Amino acid sequence: MSNAHPSSGHGEPSDRTILNSAIGWIGVVVTIILVFTVAYIYTREPSVEARHEEERFRIRNEVRGEQARRMTSYGWEDRGAGVVRLAVDDHLFRITLEELRERNEEKLAGNAE
Repeated sequence: MSNAHPSSGHGEPSDRTILNSAIGWIGVVVTIILVFTVAYIYTREPSVEARHEEERFRIRNEVRGEQARRMTSYGWEDRGAGVVRLAVDDHLFRITLEELRERNEEKLAGNAE
């Protein structure tokens, strides 16, 4: 009896066959890792920060809107104490600047004497 393999094609695999099998298995493993990674990214819960972001923006916009309304309108701040709220506009800025200029001129005139 001879130890030679019959020519039925069941002999030792060639280097090319081994290389193709290795590349195939590496591809399978990479594909599985990729699928699990994508599934993890799209199914995880959003962070607490992301969940509350919309609420923070809504509150911020409400506060800014209220501040803008208060800065541009007249009204009582404390009626009992007689404190009113004046709208901030160019006219008010000019009056304030004139008053500050007059005070500074008085102080400068007082220091010069």
